[in-house]
Amino acid sequence: MPYQRKSSNENIVLLGLAFDHEDNHKRITTGENFYILGGSAKTHDNLAEKVMAFNKTVKTYGKKLEDISKTEFYEIVKKIDDKNKKIFWFYPSQINL
Repeated sequence: MPYQRKSSNENIVLLGLAFDHEDNHKRITTGENFYILGGSAKTHDNLAEKVMAFNKTVKTYGKKLEDISKTEFYEIVKKIDDKNKKIFWFYPSQINL
């Protein structure tokens, strides 16, 4: 059965994971509805920039992250991602927690 959100009070977060670090520095950035873990300084900063741009765009829709549809999610991704081949975005449509 596909995942269906029960209410807008659920905690939906954006999660950024990066694995290209070579300096053994542990980078963790958190925000209102996101976590970014790992990566080189450049990759980590890039992920943080993308997530903040995503959140800013969600606000222009007059919604919260947990209230946007799958279509809106991918519309926002197209607006902010610059066709980056190394970043993958997944809508949480089949997550059972």
